[in-house]
Amino acid sequence: MYKSMDKKGVVVSMVKVSVILPVYNEEKYLPQCLDSICGQTLREIEIICVDDGSTDSSPQILEGYAKKDARVKLIRQENQFAGAARNKGMSYATGKYLSFLDADDYYAPEMLEKMAEEAEKNKADIVICRYGQCCAEGGMEEEQPNAWDYEDLFLNGKGIFSGGELLCAGIFQIAKGWAWDKLFRTEFVVKCGYQFPCFRSSEDGFFVYMLMARAERMAYRKEKWAVHRISSGSLSNTKEKDWKNGFTMWSLIAEELKRQGLYGIYGQSLINEFLYFMLWYLESMKTFEAFSNCYQYIQSAVEPEFGILDYGKDFFFQKEIYDWYQEVMELPLAEYLFYHRGT
Repeated sequence: MYKSMDKKGVVVSMVKVSVILPVYNEEKYLPQCLDSICGQTLREIEIICVDDGSTDSSPQILEGYAKKDARVKLIRQENQFAGAARNKGMSYATGKYLSFLDADDYYAPEMLEKMAEEAEKNKADIVICRYGQCCAEGGMEEEQPNAWDYEDLFLNGKGIFSGGELLCAGIFQIAKGWAWDKLFRTEFVVKCGYQFPCFRSSEDGFFVYMLMARAERMAYRKEKWAVHRISSGSLSNTKEKDWKNGFTMWSLIAEELKRQGLYGIYGQSLINEFLYFMLWYLESMKTFEAFSNCYQYIQSAVEPEFGILDYGKDFFFQKEIYDWYQEVMELPLAEYLFYHRGT
């Protein structure tokens, strides 16, 4: 579709951005998501939709969009979860840049044009923007004052940077480990060779953070060009079924940072974010079984692997988080629940 020939007669792709969309049973929100991609002000895109074995009307919705818009490509696979679907989509991508979106989220109309312009202007491997949140019913969440102060602290005024230039090398503090608020240069991704682990949940952190750790140039924009839907049956709400995935993700990142000789640069940033993530992850477990499994795993496996208590309180950016973790390590499960959940 978007093809031309260079001076030697070689066919080259004219696709600026390949948008990769894993889809699994998102019939309620999929039209809004697809409309936001098809309606981008940047027209030179391809939209690679990977149906991950949906059992609702999602396949029919995708077929309808593919008939209306030749940029929409539909790929089908048996249910293998979002990571495998994104990897499948990447194998078909021809664009200079890669964008990933979840099927219940959506983009502002100028998202891809502005992100691609930023990447071109600054020769960036990765461009990061800010995002808004909406609830399952569609209403936008009100943002608290100073909501982005923590990110700004570690950015320290930088708009163009490598990870090692950040305060405390804080790649884990300036952005979450999801992919939909970022644009990646395809050549850079291929060179690094990373793919998404094929987890049921927490599958994107390894891919995102390792690319951020290895990027020579990143660009950061404060505009909110992506909207994330919360409290729905989205990809992010399946963690209790495979609760160990969240911990495995951080182990993989730590191991790869060490393998790349980057742990000395990013270790403090990683441990701080992992501790915050771990306690949030624990408290987000809604069933007693999942909560109990996580609690015991932290005590029996996480502390021996990471030695978090050995760093001491002054190592941590948020001292109260360290105190909280000490309670998890010291208190029996029943006592912790009594003090923190009133049960």
